[in-house]
Amino acid sequence: MKMHYRVGDALFREGDPSDFACRILEGRVSVVKETQGSPVVLGDIAAGAIVGEMGVLENKPRSATVRAVTEVLVEVIPADAFLPTISADPDTAHALMLRLSERVRTLSDEVARLRNASGEPGAVAGLPVPAPDAPPVNPVTERKIASYVHSARLTMGVRDIGIRMKGMPESQTVWIDALPFRVGRTPDGWTAATRDRASLRLPDFAPYRLSPNHFVIDRDDRLGLVVRDVGSELGTMVNGQYIGGIFAKDAMHLQSGTNTVVAGGRDSPFVFEVLVQG
Repeated sequence: MKMHYRVGDALFREGDPSDFACRILEGRVSVVKETQGSPVVLGDIAAGAIVGEMGVLENKPRSATVRAVTEVLVEVIPADAFLPTISADPDTAHALMLRLSERVRTLSDEVARLRNASGEPGAVAGLPVPAPDAPPVNPVTERKIASYVHSARLTMGVRDIGIRMKGMPESQTVWIDALPFRVGRTPDGWTAATRDRASLRLPDFAPYRLSPNHFVIDRDDRLGLVVRDVGSELGTMVNGQYIGGIFAKDAMHLQSGTNTVVAGGRDSPFVFEVLVQG
């Protein structure tokens, strides 16, 4: 069955039952998520993509709202017809299997990380506990994030992969010597960035854009060096391509040179440059 949507119409809303998926035939839609009462635009999806498929497969409520940005024509695929329909399309079925495989790997890696974690209850393994007299929290800005990253800078001697805030000089680059390298939010109330061999954590304040575990930089057997969204609340954008959550992929290849990574929605202040040398 085909459906036509006008500009601003919702194909489905966050929290709705996942009783169908949509193949976008014409037009473009945006993905919007409510975070503490404020709508955040995660990104756009163009014609040719399928939306809502993960909710159908997992039998879970919609994780975000999908709304028409232009006039949109979609093919509606009911939940009970989704697998037979996809099975008849080898390219789509293959892409979906890769997505599910990526999610299983992400979950397995997270379980292993938690099993290896140590420290006092409530602490983050490998990171210092903040001073009890930490200053009051303030809203996050791009300038503050840049200063956080600079204060956490630690050069370990291997200088082929680095991360810094977009537009900052090379002197403020955090050079990475261990993969996977995890980027996320510090625990609530922390006001300083923390850095160890395998992670960079930055303060963020409500309404949060950065998840506690947002994305990792890692090597993938199939894709090479990648950024992988690890189940973040608001997704990740890598060189203009959206990953995580409702989007079609959870990982994106990093090219040689400078890559732009945005964590937490299209207009998030958490904009990073990931440098790949050689």
